[in-house]
Amino acid sequence: MSHHLRPGPAAVASAATVVLLALGLTGTAHAAAPAASTGSVARAADAPDQPDNPLYDAPESFDVTSGREAVSLSWSTLPAATAYEVSRAEAEGAGPDEVGSYETVATVSTAEYVDRAADPDVTYAYRVRALDDAGHVSPWTEPRRGTRDTVAPFAPRDLTRVREDEGGVTLTWRSGDSDSVKYVVYRAASPNSPWVKVGSTTSLTLRDTKGEPGRMYVYEVRGVDSVGNESSGSNWETGTKTAAPATTPKAPDLADSHIVGKRLTLRWSQGRDVPVSSYTVYRSRTSPVDTGDAAHRVGTTTQIEYTATVGEDERDYFYAVVATSTQGVPSPASASVRPAYAAPRPPGATQVYDVAPGQGSVRLDWYVVPYGSDESRITGYRVYRSTTPGVTKENAEFRQSTTDSRYVDRGLTAGTTYYYAVATVNEDGLESALSPEVSGTPTG
Repeated sequence: MSHHLRPGPAAVASAATVVLLALGLTGTAHAAAPAASTGSVARAADAPDQPDNPLYDAPESFDVTSGREAVSLSWSTLPAATAYEVSRAEAEGAGPDEVGSYETVATVSTAEYVDRAADPDVTYAYRVRALDDAGHVSPWTEPRRGTRDTVAPFAPRDLTRVREDEGGVTLTWRSGDSDSVKYVVYRAASPNSPWVKVGSTTSLTLRDTKGEPGRMYVYEVRGVDSVGNESSGSNWETGTKTAAPATTPKAPDLADSHIVGKRLTLRWSQGRDVPVSSYTVYRSRTSPVDTGDAAHRVGTTTQIEYTATVGEDERDYFYAVVATSTQGVPSPASASVRPAYAAPRPPGATQVYDVAPGQGSVRLDWYVVPYGSDESRITGYRVYRSTTPGVTKENAEFRQSTTDSRYVDRGLTAGTTYYYAVATVNEDGLESALSPEVSGTPTG
């Protein structure tokens, strides 16, 4: 802070007396006494340049910072000051004097002020002066401008993937002719998935080294201005960090496991990041399953499903699955799960769609019955025959099992009508209801 030297009141009075004597206005030298003492001056009316004003300098280091939520002001304190008056005027042009009327917005006791009441996106000129308890005031600081900026910059454009390799994905883009001071890159598993921040940069390029190898991501970039406003996203671009031969596949997600009767079904999903050639299923009576013990291995498949027939004493096993990449690298084991058990249900019934009598025979064809993952496997069919209509499982004179969906009944008496119905059989030995009855009469 600079201190300007000003003459004191006594010196001013002495100088006036000397001038009067020198002029000889009365012809006699008279010493004129001051009309009032310096202490009688009304200090509340002191201007900054009056001799006894201790606040003869404006606050220094005055700074105005624009922000999204407010405009922040700061300055250096003056030892004699007890308060500071902040005023602002709306800017009307680019020049320092091209402003409207100043109005006081606050009087504060500290050397800072945050203007949260400023209208958004309006440029203001701010100034500050110091006050003391005696009513003295300092000069105003030089005005500085600030804005509560809520306008986001233009979105970057022309986002382009320029490189994919084992180290990552390199992207570049154009600024979009905006006031962005930095750029933030986001990625997602798909355009409809949550966006995750990859990193930020002040340049127009970024290399994403953190993605999972072999997994394709969608990228976008957004600009950020000096107060933190973020633009909308650029165009989308895809990129994949190349999977190295030694890259480990992700663990399978074993999401479906159950036993219905004797049928075990395991289903899982597998990320496509690293190509997988096969899956190995392990089991043990304790969890987690030790997939490092070859004795626990029960099967291998190239599908994302495994089915098997299990006995009643095998319902309490835990299962886990390990994926193996095309390069022979095993994944971590999936979670170990114990399949839920459900009692078996009878299979669905079939229907005979063709009856072909022959010489001493009748041929029957029926529909194959499908079964779901929560149903026991269909193992065959059972044909029931009677020489009287209304054939049932109880009154049938003949029954025959087959694994086919066709049966030829031979050695029959020509001219005799035979009545048939077919039941479906599953691996738990349960039968369906009988199909609708059909009949056939063999020839001689």
